[in-house]
Amino acid sequence: MFRKILVAFGILVVVLVAGLATYVAMRQNLRFETPYPAVAASTDSVVVARGEYIVRVMSGCTSCHGDPAQKVAQEDGADVPLSGGFTWDIPPGKFYARNITPDAETGIGKFTDGAVARALRNGVGHDGRALLPFMEEQGLSDEDLAAVISYLRTQAPVHHPVPTHQYNLLGRIVKATVLANPVGPAETPLVVSPHGATIENGRYLAESVALCWACHTQRNMATGALAGPRYGGATGFDAGPERSWSPPNITPDPETGRLGRMSEDQFVARFRAGRAVPGSPMPWPRYARMTDDDLRAIHRYLKTVPPVKRDVGPPVVEGKKS
Repeated sequence: MFRKILVAFGILVVVLVAGLATYVAMRQNLRFETPYPAVAASTDSVVVARGEYIVRVMSGCTSCHGDPAQKVAQEDGADVPLSGGFTWDIPPGKFYARNITPDAETGIGKFTDGAVARALRNGVGHDGRALLPFMEEQGLSDEDLAAVISYLRTQAPVHHPVPTHQYNLLGRIVKATVLANPVGPAETPLVVSPHGATIENGRYLAESVALCWACHTQRNMATGALAGPRYGGATGFDAGPERSWSPPNITPDPETGRLGRMSEDQFVARFRAGRAVPGSPMPWPRYARMTDDDLRAIHRYLKTVPPVKRDVGPPVVEGKKS
């Protein structure tokens, strides 16, 4: 009887594993019929300049899509080509930032404005497949989405093939389950962007453009999902083979939050001062080019977020990671 039970159990395990493998395999190339956003590129110099400000100063486009061979220049604030190739070697596999110059073969030159807009806002690629949610600019306003595409169209095309993503077993399972569907905006995006040193503008910039929460909130390192209080700081970010980085708590908590101990003028002055900690992944040279109104807006917004009492420790931890 015991032997029969073992055989039956073994058969059940085989069936379950085979069923899971079939399920995962069938969900690797799902297609989504998501409509294209109604935005189009412009040649207006004001629109292009706004796009340049978002791409080169406010957002993280350069950090990921910039030429990895020019990493030092990029970290010093240089406007390097957005030819892609940056590699994330993380638990689900190896993933590569795409070439977003207008090159027709290896970049975005052959894609329509609508296709580029859909990728940014809805997380759906030109072929209808869900994109990995590494780009978190889904909340860009219609106005700014058009400005970004307008600026990208003005860049010199760079012919630079980028490898396809390399999913391992964990990655394939994650792709078939928690990351199976594309990630779109959490709320209806604005049509026109707010401006000025206002809380409204600060919320828009911190949440949808500069994405302050993306680094200053704890994440699940396997899936990328947020796993801690918003803006409450994070630990264990990879900063090299022998270094980890802990973005600080930037809530207004008076004891553990950076904003709890920093006036508006001090906040602006800190950004103007640039990088203070060697090796900091914070793009200080880019952020130093932000306007006073935008910096003050972000400070005023962060002062309104719920305070979180959480000390993440020193920003840099040296030594081999376990």
